[in-house]
Amino acid sequence: MERLITGIKNLDYILGGGIPAYSLNIISGSPGSGKTIFVQNIIFNNARNGLKSLYLTTISESQLKMVRHLQDFEFFSDDLLGDRVIYGDLGAVLRRQGASEGLDYLTRMIKEHLPNIVVIDSVKVIRDLFPDEKTFRAFVFELAAVLSIWEITAFLVGEYEEQELTRLSEFAIADGIFHLYGQEEKRFQKRYMRVLKMRGTSFQHGEHLFQIGPVGIEVYPRMRPEGEELRYDVKLGRKEFGICGLDEMLCGGLLEGTITLISGATGTGKTMFALKFLLEGAEKGEKGVFLSFEEPVDQLQNTARCLGWEIDKYLAEGQLEIKFISPVELDVDKHAFEILDMIGEKKVERFVIDSISSFESSVTDIQKYRDYLWAIGQQLRRRHVTTIFTVLNEDLFSPLVVSRAQLSLITDNIIILRYVEDNSSIRKVLGILKTRGSNHDNSLREYEISPEGINVLGRLAKADMLK
Repeated sequence: MERLITGIKNLDYILGGGIPAYSLNIISGSPGSGKTIFVQNIIFNNARNGLKSLYLTTISESQLKMVRHLQDFEFFSDDLLGDRVIYGDLGAVLRRQGASEGLDYLTRMIKEHLPNIVVIDSVKVIRDLFPDEKTFRAFVFELAAVLSIWEITAFLVGEYEEQELTRLSEFAIADGIFHLYGQEEKRFQKRYMRVLKMRGTSFQHGEHLFQIGPVGIEVYPRMRPEGEELRYDVKLGRKEFGICGLDEMLCGGLLEGTITLISGATGTGKTMFALKFLLEGAEKGEKGVFLSFEEPVDQLQNTARCLGWEIDKYLAEGQLEIKFISPVELDVDKHAFEILDMIGEKKVERFVIDSISSFESSVTDIQKYRDYLWAIGQQLRRRHVTTIFTVLNEDLFSPLVVSRAQLSLITDNIIILRYVEDNSSIRKVLGILKTRGSNHDNSLREYEISPEGINVLGRLAKADMLK
């Protein structure tokens, strides 16, 4: 199938390679949702590839005003105006001379310029020029007939609410429907896109985040497992922590390509265990990335130095990379996609997210939070990246609780860190709840974090220390 490549970041991936050529597509959404920029981005991208576009405005926005608003975007170029991007005013003809003359004007413009793409912005405004639904429906069907005669990919832009998409006549003629909308989620005002229909081709369903920035539109596809779930090559190699007692409990380390959850209360050392795992890999020439939502890079470096770890050396050599993202700025939809991009580009073998509790705090829907982690986990497994998620257990002396969000199902291995009371002192204990596909030591062992590093000690001396 011949396709129109949009050139918008990740949009062609969602569409399976682009929009089917010669199709008629409706771009719907409320005012300010980004419809016009979306289409303008497509036509200017295609203009650079030699395609010609005819952009017909109505009364919603003047051509000069539209061009003025586009000038700050990187996709815009004055050099393409009049040659590859041609503007016309269909609304004036419709208002003064009626629907029939409007269609004649459209036909004359197409014959004169022979465009590859035709845009009518806004078709909803044209609807308002007709006295009733019947006459507008007749116009819409004639419009579709005119556009179908020519080898043209068409876009009709309109200010529609989602409930209108199933009952208005113009949507019956559409081969493709894109719906753009915005909503407030916690501290973010976010924009989403859904492809509701794309006749003749498959596409990715669901809502996809998009942003409007200096480059134009950037789409972040909905996170989902690729291909068949739970099917990936199992590696039998192991990745050690470099913590002697812990690696013994794990029968030699974590199985390669698995997801491990380290759960513990504040101060139990989750971050240090995870960081040591990456440093051990760096010493063996394996590249690791530490994604921190809680401690800045300088703070992590300083803590590692205090434990005698050579973190500066591995950061300088590029074997270890620490990326800090403020939880205030965390947008899960965007960052989850960027994480996977970074993993692929840098050929990372060991990866840490510290902590996924920050993910949870930025998502309004707990099911969406679980879905994101599930999708990320699946893709990391497929790439054989051995991964650690840390999670905060808010109960300092809880029994062997992993997390409130029931995350144990998405992980292969679970290590818990917790406090225990012993007479008038507080001690630290670790245990391994599960290691999928491998044996492990079931005992609870004390550990200490000292200037010499992390030391796993003997078994818990007294069972009644767990309260």
